[in-house]
Formats: sequence, structure tokens, C-alpha cells
Amino acid sequence: MFTKRTLTRVRPSSVRLDSSNPNPQGYWKGGVQLVALNQQTPGAMLDLHRGRFSQNGGCGYVLRPAVMRDEVSYFSAHTQGCVPGVPAQTLRIKVISAHNLPKPQGSGAKGEVIDPYVVLELHGVPADCAEQRTRTAAQNQDDPLFDETFEFHVNMPELALLRFVVLDDDYIGDDFIGQYSVAFECLQPGYRNVPLLGLAGDPLPHTSLFVHVAVTNRRGGGKAQRRGLSVRRVGRRGREYVTLRHTGIKTVDETFKPAAAPLKEATDLREEAQSTTASFKEQCGLPAVAKLKQCIQSLAPRLQGPEGSAGASMVLREGYPSLEPQGNLSEPLRKLLTAYDTMIAAQKQLIENADSVQERIAQVQREGMDFHEDLSRLGEKEGLKGRKLSKVVESFTWNITVLKGQSDLLRGAKMDSLDALRQLALACEACGLTSSSSSLSSSSTFSTAELHYSCHPPSGRRSSTHGNGRI
Repeated sequence: MFTKRTLTRVRPSSVRLDSSNPNPQGYWKGGVQLVALNQQTPGAMLDLHRGRFSQNGGCGYVLRPAVMRDEVSYFSAHTQGCVPGVPAQTLRIKVISAHNLPKPQGSGAKGEVIDPYVVLELHGVPADCAEQRTRTAAQNQDDPLFDETFEFHVNMPELALLRFVVLDDDYIGDDFIGQYSVAFECLQPGYRNVPLLGLAGDPLPHTSLFVHVAVTNRRGGGKAQRRGLSVRRVGRRGREYVTLRHTGIKTVDETFKPAAAPLKEATDLREEAQSTTASFKEQCGLPAVAKLKQCIQSLAPRLQGPEGSAGASMVLREGYPSLEPQGNLSEPLRKLLTAYDTMIAAQKQLIENADSVQERIAQVQREGMDFHEDLSRLGEKEGLKGRKLSKVVESFTWNITVLKGQSDLLRGAKMDSLDALRQLALACEACGLTSSSSSLSSSSTFSTAELHYSCHPPSGRRSSTHGNGRI
């Protein structure tokens, strides 16, 4: 709360005998805008600093998360769980191999063989901090093979930093070989080369890690067959719904009460769209991190008839891309098309109802904010003082943060659904599954939705718009 109103600067203590650096992450998560470090002292702290400001090319500022800027928001730097209104993420990193690893600086004999291993450090709020390592590639020279997968749960993605550290396993002490720090928001999915830097932050020539990155929401991800890890597979009875807290002030609680129904509806809309999409991908034999266009690409050959004719064609029903069977299909293909229809129906429900549900949530948020200035006076009027009054403010802040966060999540889910429809339509057209009567250029609800999506990219997502309007 203090750093929302005050520009704050911290620096290493002047009574230190050396030039060591404090951990800047501890101050960033508290909202401190300026964290000064000793640039002449290499090490993990300076690596995190460089990783944070690599987001903007090391020039200017990096914007703090919205939950740290909003007038009313619920966030603690010591949070041990999910942050209301912030979608938690699951990060899966597969460390495949390393290439051209140099010997540690100051190593001994010319013929010494290194025994490298990789440490993955996740820095962020306390709930996110974690460290995992690969096995040691014993005497594997400078191109070791690891082929190990690691999973991290990230509750506050905008504050998280991932640091790769390569060390030489030695019984006397593990020697530093190279490192690379990157902000979670800058991680790109797929197969990636991670360039390693030396102790002073200088690039190590031709030295890198080869990894695979997958980022999914907390309720999904992983391979399709790992159903036990997915919360999305459960029905509505087992679904987790966000709830508002009682403040203890009757008028305020009555104002927040109407939000229960739209909050539940918003969760159902998002979860149905996610679960049906994951189910369709599983039916296609693809992992949950796959793109929908990949599903169509894998489906198209299976729909080919004996004479090369398509077993199904895409038609626009009420503006939504549907796959219509052409002739008799096998039982597995019928199940696959049923899963596709179920997914489209869930996407349609989300797209057509998101705005009204979001408006109902936003209306309660606006009405709740009317009490913000007078909250302390209302609490005292109810006879609440000291710790009880502080609890009222905390519950009120929680409720406002949840309402805003759920509204943003629903808006983002609608944008994702529109993107999914566009992917499906373009993939069907590219794979020859589009009938001659169904053209994307025809005037339809989907064409309007596609144009609407192009003009409104998902909130908080970096994108670039080209001349054709596509992101």
C-alpha cells in the first residue's frame, strides 16, 4: 500500500564491509520501484536484475503487475498460495542437452573433463520459489545429454524469474560454468536454445542449453493421457468456485451478494470451454498444449475417403464452424466429430454469454467501490475497531480484487475462444475440409467475431498487428 502512493528506492546497506548485493526480488514483490545494486559484484542477485530488465531491453522501466497498481487490490508479498484475480500457470521445462560448454574459469589441467549438471531456479513470491536440478552428466565432455523434465507451479507469473545455472560437479566444490536468467513473461513455448552467460554477464561464445518449454494454466496441461493431473476433468460438482468474503458490514455484504451467481456462471463458462477443448485434443491423440490447427491437421487425413474425398466438411452454422459428416464414418471418427461439436457448443456459450456475465460482475464491483472511501466510518458505526476493522478492510479488498480478476479472466477466455474459432476455420480451409458454399469471406457471425477479435487482443498479452489484421 505504501509503494502505491510513494516512489521508493532501496540500496545496499552502507555499513557492509564488502560490495555484496541483497536479493532484489524481495523488494520488487513488495512494490519497491527502484532497487539499487552494486554493478561491480557479479552473482545471482545481479543475474536476476539483468533478467528482470531484459524484458524491456535494459532501457526504461518494467510495469508492475496490475494487482500492485490498482487502488483496491488484495496482494501480499508473503503470499503462500494463489493470488485472487491472477490465473496461476504451470511451467514444464524439458532440459534436453547442452552444447559447447567451456571449462570453469580457472580450472586446472588442460585435459580435465567436466561433469556438468543444470540447476533450474524459480524466483518470485514465496509460493513460487523452487529449485530443481538434473543428474550429473559424468565425463560427458562439452555436449552432455540430460533429457529430463521439470514442473513448476507459478501463482504470480508477472513477478516470476527463471534462472538456468550450469555447474561442474566436483567433490571439492561445484564450479560455475554459465547461467541465464529470464522473466517468466518472456518465456516462449516450444524448442528453444538458451544462450549461456558468464559470471560477469558476458555471452559465452556458441554455448547454450537446448530445452523444450510448455506453459499452461494450472487446471490443465501435460500430456493428454495424464488425466489424473487435470482438474478440468471433473464435473461441476467437483469444480472449484471462487467465493467472496463477509465483511461484517450488512450494507456492504448485501451489495456483494448478487455477485455469487455471475461468478459461478463465469467459472462454468471458462471451465466448460477449457475441458471440452482438452477432450477434443485428447481424442485427436495430441497433448493439451497442442494448437487446435494441429488437431485439424491430424484429423484431415483420417477423414479422407477411399477415393480421396473428404469424409466431413466445414459449414458455418449460425456463424460457427461445424464439421458435417459426408457419408458413413467409423465409430472412432464419429466420436471425434461429437467431441468437436461439444467443443464448439461450449465456445459458443462462452462467446455469446461472456459480455452479459462480465457486466453483471462489473456492476457489483462498481457498487462495491462506492463504499471504499467510507469503509472505516461504516465499520466504526457497526462497532468494529482495531483488528476487526482491519479485517473488514482486508475482506473488502479481497472481494474487489476477485471481482476485477474474474471479470478480466472471462474477457480473456472470450478472446481465446474467438481465436480458437479462427484457428479452426483457417485450418479446415487449409486442409481442404471447407465446402464450396462456406467461405470465410461470406458475411456471417464468425466473420464479425473474427474482426472483433483482431481489434481487441487479450488483456495483458503482448501482440503485434500486421496489415491483414491478424495477431
